[in-house]
Amino acid sequence: MDKDIQVDWRHKGFPTDSAIKVEDIPTKRWNVINGDLRLPAMVLKQSALTHNLSVVHGYCAEHGFSIAPHGKTTMSPEIIALQFAAGSWAITAATVSQAMIFRNFGAPRVLIASEVVEPSSLSWIANQLNDPEFEILCLVDSPEVVRIMDECLSPLLRDRKMRVLLELGIVGGRTGCRTRAQVDATLNSIRSSRTLALAGVEGFEGVIHFDDKGVKQVDEFLDRIFRLAYDLERSGAFSDVSEVLISAGGTSYPDRVAERFNSKWPSQRPLRIVLRSGCYVSHDHGLYERTAPFGSRLPTAPLRPALEVWGAIISRPEPTLALANFGKRDVSYDIELPVPLWLVRRGGALTNVKDNLKIVDLNDQHAFIQVPVDFAIQPGDLLGVGISHPCTAFDKWRAIPVVDDNYTVTSAVRTFF
Repeated sequence: MDKDIQVDWRHKGFPTDSAIKVEDIPTKRWNVINGDLRLPAMVLKQSALTHNLSVVHGYCAEHGFSIAPHGKTTMSPEIIALQFAAGSWAITAATVSQAMIFRNFGAPRVLIASEVVEPSSLSWIANQLNDPEFEILCLVDSPEVVRIMDECLSPLLRDRKMRVLLELGIVGGRTGCRTRAQVDATLNSIRSSRTLALAGVEGFEGVIHFDDKGVKQVDEFLDRIFRLAYDLERSGAFSDVSEVLISAGGTSYPDRVAERFNSKWPSQRPLRIVLRSGCYVSHDHGLYERTAPFGSRLPTAPLRPALEVWGAIISRPEPTLALANFGKRDVSYDIELPVPLWLVRRGGALTNVKDNLKIVDLNDQHAFIQVPVDFAIQPGDLLGVGISHPCTAFDKWRAIPVVDDNYTVTSAVRTFF
């Protein structure tokens, strides 16, 4: 294959036509560490991706959970298809715009983990709900939200109500009812609604900091979610639905969800526990490496980081400074700077540099690397780094090469941010 035929991984469309099929991409013999790709480039390791799907979906199946992975992490039709193939119950969206994209991907069910109040968004939802083969759910946390939804949906929905989840929140956190008075007022509004059916209770525990005190707060919050669903079921609040949903984020605390939601349910009506983890599919070398319970608090295999960004060393202007040709436009940096993992010297083999190099700053397209005076690194060497927080890594690339364990490109995935 002509290695001069290159792909610009960053441009939407691939390379210019958004309808191009991934299997048509001529990348079969390219190898990252041989210098066959234009750098910088972010790569996705196939073995880690497959492993992470097996661990998390296997854990959910073992404990009787459903999973609706948060699609905003990747916005990738290929990865989301893999998640559905692994048994996902739904895909989670943060916005209606994301839900529209997932609908175009062919997702059969979308959970919008937010309140929806704009008339144009609610109009789109109503039109989709008139398709009996598709389902979409969202959250409510106030009578005002219920009223807006009812006004917008009433003229458009035919013979179907939209299922909604009552959201509980945390003081100082994000959306969600804080007090029982807010809960009761919202419930009364749903009962009188012409278009909404209460389907369950939801909360997002991920806003609680990860430490010993935080775990206690997570447990208390999850207990609130379960107790409210329990009380509402006993009072007949879920009479319009065939099953009750309780949902939490579950990326850092699936073990706590497993423990706190695994209580006696007071009804014959089925209870569906839905986790909305998103970052598990790629994991990372920072935030989730520290907080994910798999292989530590849970007796499973640990997750494996699947994302790496590769760049070239372009300068060593000072004895303790080298610069690479990637920066803020290429890697996530909202939580932590990238972590150097691998160096490939010109004509050399893969070398582990975790203990030798440190990235201390990023410009738009430059990484500043702290280097020991006697460490051999020079222009033309290739550097592979790990990232922290996948959500702000995927969105920087329109196509991502998938590589085997030898860094040979085997396929690619697209993103639609």
